[in-house]
Amino acid sequence: MIFRLNAKTKLRSLGFIVSAGLVACSGESNDTSTPAQTISEVTFASQAEAGATAFAANCAACHGVNLEGTTLGPLLSGNAFLQRWATQTPTLLLNNIRANMPPGGNEGISDEDYLHMVAHILDVNGVDGATAALIASTDFIIAENISRIANRLRRQPESPQGITIAGTVENFVPVTDAMLENPAPGDWPMHRRDYYAHSYSPLDQINTENVRSMTLKWVWSMHDGDSEPAPLVYDGIIYMINPGNVIQALDGATGELIWENWSGPANRQDMRNIAIYNDKIIQATTDARIVALDARTGEQVWEVAVADSSKGFSNSSGPIIADGKIILGLAGCARYIVEDCYISAHDANTGELVWRFNTIAKVDEPGGDTWGDLTNIFRAGGETWITGSYDPELKITYWGTAQQKPWVPVSRHLSINDAGLFTNSTVAIDVNTGELNWFFQHVPAEALDLDEVFERVLVNRGDEKFVFSVGKYGILWKNDRVTGEFKGFKETVFQNAFTHIDPVTGAVTYREDIQNAQLDEWTSACPSSAGGKDWHSMTYHEPSGTLIIPLSQTCLENAAREVALVQGGGGLAASRKFFEMPGSDGNMGKLGAYNVDTLEEIWNYQQRASFHTGTMSTAGNLVFVGDLDRRFRAFDVRNGDILWETRLGTSVQGHPVSFSVDGKQYIAVNTALGGTSPRTVPSVIAPEITYPRTGNALYVFSLPD
Repeated sequence: MIFRLNAKTKLRSLGFIVSAGLVACSGESNDTSTPAQTISEVTFASQAEAGATAFAANCAACHGVNLEGTTLGPLLSGNAFLQRWATQTPTLLLNNIRANMPPGGNEGISDEDYLHMVAHILDVNGVDGATAALIASTDFIIAENISRIANRLRRQPESPQGITIAGTVENFVPVTDAMLENPAPGDWPMHRRDYYAHSYSPLDQINTENVRSMTLKWVWSMHDGDSEPAPLVYDGIIYMINPGNVIQALDGATGELIWENWSGPANRQDMRNIAIYNDKIIQATTDARIVALDARTGEQVWEVAVADSSKGFSNSSGPIIADGKIILGLAGCARYIVEDCYISAHDANTGELVWRFNTIAKVDEPGGDTWGDLTNIFRAGGETWITGSYDPELKITYWGTAQQKPWVPVSRHLSINDAGLFTNSTVAIDVNTGELNWFFQHVPAEALDLDEVFERVLVNRGDEKFVFSVGKYGILWKNDRVTGEFKGFKETVFQNAFTHIDPVTGAVTYREDIQNAQLDEWTSACPSSAGGKDWHSMTYHEPSGTLIIPLSQTCLENAAREVALVQGGGGLAASRKFFEMPGSDGNMGKLGAYNVDTLEEIWNYQQRASFHTGTMSTAGNLVFVGDLDRRFRAFDVRNGDILWETRLGTSVQGHPVSFSVDGKQYIAVNTALGGTSPRTVPSVIAPEITYPRTGNALYVFSLPD
């Protein structure tokens, strides 16, 4: 339902349980605890030695034997780790790991094991071996206990900064607000191409009649690391974000590199998209800065901090430029600290802050009474880690917010009746003032790590204006985008978390066992944390009035972990196992097409491999999508028939785009690695699907000359 301020959610449901399945990234093993030692025998060195064994058994499958990271988990050593943890204490690191890792559950892992694993991680990162044995309350600053000798030995080569390849985009014409409101047909000037987030190209040179002749024109290898890229194209130039906060400008017709800039930090973290405005490329960085680069040369023009990265704040998606403002969200908001998540707007020419909208309601603020008795510091979550959309006529920007943290009400010391505004909502914000116009909370008091943060697609049907969204529950929501009024819903995949969704208000009713779930109590539900739908954006094919959505069909078991209400604590705090969705015949991937007027499913296509790109449709009645099993395909928008396909170097991942140069249409897509649930779940459900563990690249196709 639409929530006006101070509203609370009243939920009720009936019980139902599904059978359970497999463990993800837990490294199942026998007891890994070390033999008992007397107090006098325990040293930091002995703890680190025991921790190496425990880490190998429980963590190495995701984070690497040498803490080097894999496609399933981030690295835990070197500069990237220290940028996050050097200013923190061993106690905070211990609490974070114990509450959140491994994701498949921590049965058989003792408190002593966790302490030993922290010692091992600190030892690998150069903490002095003369340090006293760790205890649960050890509170030294990690950076202050890193041995100078060890630091010299482990020092990594300095990463490049600034321009590494120099060049100039010739005859560049600055990008205006009018050009963004009505993009040229051959351009793709923002994430999902237009303000309405349609991911639709008006080009039709490549169409259902000739797509079978489409061939590869060129390939560009990208930097290694996690990547879910969304290139933008303006006047024949492709601007693309690489892992490590590296921006490149490429000639769209030939694939020649024009310039490259390293904004840092040079880590493996993912960043999805960038923006263009006036004569600048606007980049959000993984350490929560905004950087403006000269679009002609790549030279940095200015930078500003959005949030303090030392406190865990980050970005994984870039901004949208609306009415001369850079508007972007924020991630990394799961910890119990004074600062909370917000959406912020900055002057597009200077980076100066214009406004902020806090997604967590404080005590004594409107919506503040929906967090039970929790004080402000213990209210966490509400990330906005997927880029929003914008209606330039209404001057409203639309964003999805993530759920409360930790993931389960009992872990956050709340009940299923504590809705937690403004989490798991659509928020409609005045682009000039930052004031909340309206909001609709899709899933109050979310309990299963199934957030509603993804893209908001804006659709006009006659005089009516709608906003559509799909979250991890796989429910397609339809709201009036002027008022927020609920207009309808459609379940796109099997779900059994809710026993009822009110057809008039949209209010959801959880199953009784989910409402009452206690600590360490396994609860099964469908879909899993891979979705339903995740970050892979849907497309709106306006000529047919159809949304084509990349969906996922898996389920999970979820168990809440205990989280203390202590400053610096928090986290996600749930164990998870994954299994196939009933009725799916083992098919994780589903492509579904839905009529925006009736919400009726028009067609669907299902397959074993999960889809790992967004969908992109064109005026040629085609929809493009790529998958985990390296296939990139073109479907007929009208009936779901496969008209063309190819197999690429590794998993196809990112956001396809279409553009034209000198009258010739091109289709571009990335291969990439990394990601969380959309990667870990398929590795459990379908381990037979294999792909190279390197191969980030951009592939560009067109019709024969």
